Amino acid sequence: MIVIHVACDDEAFRAVVAELLGHQRDMRVLRAVAPVHGNDGLDARGSATQGAVADAPDVVVYGIPPRSEVMSHAPEYRDMASTGAAIVVFCTSPDQAADFEHMGVEYVVDANEPARELAAAVRAAYRHRSGHTIH
Repeated sequence: MIVIHVACDDEAFRAVVAELLGHQRDMRVLRAVAPVHGNDGLDARGSATQGAVADAPDVVVYGIPPRSEVMSHAPEYRDMASTGAAIVVFCTSPDQAADFEHMGVEYVVDANEPARELAAAVRAAYRHRSGHTIH
């Protein structure tokens, strides 16, 4: 079972993505919250810093608002990457996708692609991170 954290400032985006991925037979959405900004007692996964390691996600699906500059979100991205979870970025424009790819993000999905592309990217990121084969 692939454990997923959906991180985005946009509540509607989080709800739609969590719903979509939550219906996949091999995925479980652990949480869907806005990314953590600053030190408010939460870590980069959105978990209580005292929380159990068992709750760590395998994959973080990360999205930013349509008009947002990618580079302004680089610290959030680095924090999420430091958790060891694979990251799939969900972009709303070709410019955002190009900027994330320039930052080295391997799994970038365009919001205009079919929903199955997001699920496929989550599976690919999970396999790459863990070396697992999903049946």
